Amino acid sequence: MLLRSPLPLHAGSATVFLAVLVLRHQLPPSELCGWAVLAINIQAARYWLRHRIRHLASSALVTRKWRWSITVVMAMAGLVWGLLGFASFQVPDVEMRIFVLFVVTSLMAGGLVSFTAYLPACFAFLLGAAVPLATAFCSEGTSSAVLMGGVAAAFFAALVAIGRGSNASVTALIELKFENSALVSDLRSARDAAEEASRIKSQFLANMSHELRTPLNAIIGFSDIVRNQLFGPLGNPRYEHYLSDIHQSGHHLLRLVNDILDISKLEAGAMEISESEVALEDIVVDSINLVSTQAATHGVSVIVDLPERVPRLRADELRLKQVVVNLLSNAVKFSRPGGEVNLSARLGPGGELAIAVRDSGIGMNAADIRIALQPFRQVENALSRTHEGTGLGLPLAKALIEKHGGTLRIASERDVGTTVTVTLPASRLLPAETSAVPICAAG
Repeated sequence: MLLRSPLPLHAGSATVFLAVLVLRHQLPPSELCGWAVLAINIQAARYWLRHRIRHLASSALVTRKWRWSITVVMAMAGLVWGLLGFASFQVPDVEMRIFVLFVVTSLMAGGLVSFTAYLPACFAFLLGAAVPLATAFCSEGTSSAVLMGGVAAAFFAALVAIGRGSNASVTALIELKFENSALVSDLRSARDAAEEASRIKSQFLANMSHELRTPLNAIIGFSDIVRNQLFGPLGNPRYEHYLSDIHQSGHHLLRLVNDILDISKLEAGAMEISESEVALEDIVVDSINLVSTQAATHGVSVIVDLPERVPRLRADELRLKQVVVNLLSNAVKFSRPGGEVNLSARLGPGGELAIAVRDSGIGMNAADIRIALQPFRQVENALSRTHEGTGLGLPLAKALIEKHGGTLRIASERDVGTTVTVTLPASRLLPAETSAVPICAAG
């Protein structure tokens, strides 16, 4: 109110002109004119100060940067009215003198209401007005003047006490307003997050309706062909191809379901890892065998580059293999026909083990990477429709690696390729005791 409301300023300016008009025959013209010039200058300073700071965003910034200016200007404003009260003791008309003192004390009370939001300015205004009045009463020397001075002192003390209480109330209201605003903002954010999560999961379920129906249709369709022996007795070689399709579709459906269940366990904090001593070479061999058919179908070669001797690991073999399979499967899926997928492992300077899977496929930009690492999200609907899958591979791999105390990082560029690097801490590596097992490239 002190800075943003113009009403106290306008009222003060109007009172200056009214005081000059009323006292023009009661005080010496030189004194009255001098007081009027001083009062107008102080009012101009208040207008200027308000103009400078009215656009600032927070009251904290106002008091921090302009507190001394505000306090000094308000002390001078109070002093102007106190001087008017002091000068009123020269007025021969007692009723007029009482009227002037009433105006000054009323302005002090009004200033308390207007400036209570900022106590230094409020007290500076009150003190500026009270000091000349106290001086005037003391200079009279009469018992009645002393009594009036005591009343004025009590009035000033009461204003100070009221100002403190009002300031506490105003501060509490302001804090409550900010708390309510923060609460409303938090509720809006929570509502938006809930709506976004609901939208994402709805979109995910819509996508999964396609992903789940595809292998189920294959299983049901091909099994009906075999059951009804549409191509003759079961000895027909064509049935072997259909049985192979049924088998592959069943495994694909099982992977979809397992991915959904695993990510749900991880989100619920119910996933536990079962640690044992494992060999990275065995995990790599098994993972390549699992994606070899997919790589051959896509016309993609898988190249492996491991050190001559790789230390054994203390990890969950099943989950670590799941991570490597997911990364290889993703890399193969998004590679172009005739492309290459490279799997490499290196020991870092701190003893950590870094496993990198690099492809030369479609790649992603920074925004796509953030989406790809979120559960139930897929990068661009067009891609999710062109390439089958749940979109849970990367989030699942990241969560499983973090369960081992490691990290997963993605470096990618559109139309250039993607490199996913998982790093296991040195504490999970055991002393190297075995040599690398020869591994053949798939493709």
